[in-house]
Amino acid sequence: MSISTNPWIARLRPASGGRYRLICFAHAGGGAATFRGFAQDLPDDVDLCVVRLPGRESRLRELPVRKMGELVGLLEEALEELLDVPYGLFGYCSGALTAFELARRLRDGGHRPPAALFACACPSPALVLRGSGVHELSRPDLTEHLDALGIIPETILDTPGLFDMFEPSVRADYEVYETDEYADAAPLDLPVSVFGATNDPSTTVPTLLDWRTETSKDFSLRLFPGDHGFFEKDRRVITDAVAAELRGAAARTPGAGR
Repeated sequence: MSISTNPWIARLRPASGGRYRLICFAHAGGGAATFRGFAQDLPDDVDLCVVRLPGRESRLRELPVRKMGELVGLLEEALEELLDVPYGLFGYCSGALTAFELARRLRDGGHRPPAALFACACPSPALVLRGSGVHELSRPDLTEHLDALGIIPETILDTPGLFDMFEPSVRADYEVYETDEYADAAPLDLPVSVFGATNDPSTTVPTLLDWRTETSKDFSLRLFPGDHGFFEKDRRVITDAVAAELRGAAARTPGAGR
């Protein structure tokens, strides 16, 4: 299967043939459209690939995956063709936990490891609130929770027919996130860069700082003013930092060339 026909990979701009690749994972219920702005901002030497999970967008008719172990096993196989150049994994919100667990899975499976991991608006894997039960909330409580985060368009939340299509995937993604079984393991042998906001209701500074326990290499934390919406408001700063750090990390990785 070629990258262009792989249903797990969404292309928001033509493949660049760049020296580096950024593989992105969206928030709960999110799809490729989450990273539309990245397609505008990332430089041409970074090939942008967005993971599209079952149950949304062009895969709406497929059943969503509900457990992390199953998901990263499927991703390990589906994304193998993307690992031929130095690459980074970028996760937004719950997608950051998926990116982390996939990085571990790739390491344990003997694959080419990421040059860097980028986590945005997500507590460290050890401090995720696994008992929060968002995936089991009533519909009114679920919509209230999503509205408070401000990452789901109000049109979807306020339109019953649209929310009917959206609800299964967002519940499944939260179930993946909340039922993930964190295991103590050796830190990742790659740099971890974290982005967060000072008033984000889904994180705190200590839960963001705890990501540093997951790496034996460099760690950085960038804090922005505002709430969960900083991902879009400060997007250009984020993408500039990601591109620069991906290049630098790749240059320091043995065998980083094609």
